[in-house]
Amino acid sequence: MKKLAILAFALLAAMPAAAQSGVLKLSLWDHIAIATPANTQEIKGLDFGIGSKSATVTGVQLDLLFAQTEYELRGVSMAWIINLANDVYGVQSALLTKAENLSGAQLGFVNMSNHSATGVQFGLFNQAEYIHGAQIGFVNYAKTIEGLQVGILNIAENGWFPAMVLVNGRF
Repeated sequence: MKKLAILAFALLAAMPAAAQSGVLKLSLWDHIAIATPANTQEIKGLDFGIGSKSATVTGVQLDLLFAQTEYELRGVSMAWIINLANDVYGVQSALLTKAENLSGAQLGFVNMSNHSATGVQFGLFNQAEYIHGAQIGFVNYAKTIEGLQVGILNIAENGWFPAMVLVNGRF
């Protein structure tokens, strides 16, 4: 059985690098990983690991501690502690999620979108510069909102009132 596992690993590692993206990536930490059929950081398929850093992910990224997508995530990315991405088109989940631009959902204790968020942020603390959708949590902050905030404290600079208890928003 050990020989079969070593042979399978060797075959995966020796596959030609002619392909532009990997279908399966197994990550140990950061960029220490192996992807097949091309050992690349552009994944179109599955990305599993303890902590992974990929350029782009189209598909599913599941990591034990942290997941980072440097450019674009299209699909689902889940990690236990931290999940970082530049542009998210799908779902991002962890204790701390952070994206520059979000189109989809962020699920975590702390959710942050540095620029725009279109969709839903669901957690204890949600923050976005611009949100078009909903923030559901204990504390919600948005500089500009087109949608609804539901929580104990809701702060939206252009909301019905700058700060509200229970519900705030603008349509």
